[in-house]
Amino acid sequence: MDQNCKDVFEVYNLPFECYFNASMNHEETAHDEIEFVWLLDGEATVWCEGKEYTLLPDTVFIFYVNQRHAMRSEGPTYSASFRFKRKYLEDLNLYFERLPFQNRVFTFDELAHKYHEVPLIMSQLILLMKSGGSTVNIRYKLMGFYNMYVFDLYSVRLQQKYLDIKKKNYDEYLLRFQKISTYIEENYHEKITLAALGSLTGISPTRLSHFIKEILGISFQEYLHKIRLEKAIFALKNTDMPVREIVKASGFSDQKYLNAIMKDLFHLTAHQYRKIMKDEVHFGVEDFSYPDMIHEFSHKLHKMKTSAFPVLDV
Repeated sequence: MDQNCKDVFEVYNLPFECYFNASMNHEETAHDEIEFVWLLDGEATVWCEGKEYTLLPDTVFIFYVNQRHAMRSEGPTYSASFRFKRKYLEDLNLYFERLPFQNRVFTFDELAHKYHEVPLIMSQLILLMKSGGSTVNIRYKLMGFYNMYVFDLYSVRLQQKYLDIKKKNYDEYLLRFQKISTYIEENYHEKITLAALGSLTGISPTRLSHFIKEILGISFQEYLHKIRLEKAIFALKNTDMPVREIVKASGFSDQKYLNAIMKDLFHLTAHQYRKIMKDEVHFGVEDFSYPDMIHEFSHKLHKMKTSAFPVLDV
């Protein structure tokens, strides 16, 4: 990867940094973050803590905390790299630097079968790239899958240190989370209650409330309001629908409530926001400079749909 590469999704404030690269030339460095490197195409050599490893297409290497490493590729390569933000992990009380880790080359299939959240994170990144802008639901799906992945990874590391640590059933967590996010995405304009979601997922409203907070870091009502606000803002910017109709279509109780939220966020009413934003140049990832990477990303994940783990449509 380029030594001076930039986090592609920095503007979305994700719990990890994302880099997509057409080369893997990186001088020796070390950082206090875990880094996950996936080579999609080409061949590269990795040096880590004095040992040499060869990466081939569809292989993954994980650099652990504070490990000195370098990378070099001969000819064109496509790679994706992800760095886990240390502050975010520490806020979750996950201290990977205290746990043992053995470096080796993984196949992507091997890693994806071990951690089902990995291909789900990737598929959501593709959707974010294709969307041309952030969507709240995609962002929170990314955060949810990522949280499950890092907790699972941490529990595996703990098992190496304390053999009596039990592994959570994250397949059940994944299924529950996907049911919740899909239901809200499809029914945000209707009245949605914890009781209804509890019936859908088979757990009590109280446990469901805690589950959403654990996975997303925000309450059920905050999550629902963010989804509805996103729909309202999209309609204000991209349609001529009257504001009163937007209020109803996005699931808000009345225009006064929408205006209160808009004023809190933007210091503008819905009408004022629409007037200002009509001429705004849409900002997103449309200028993403590696369209072939998106194609490769999508192709790899589509191949996995018949496997034993779920992959969202990309």
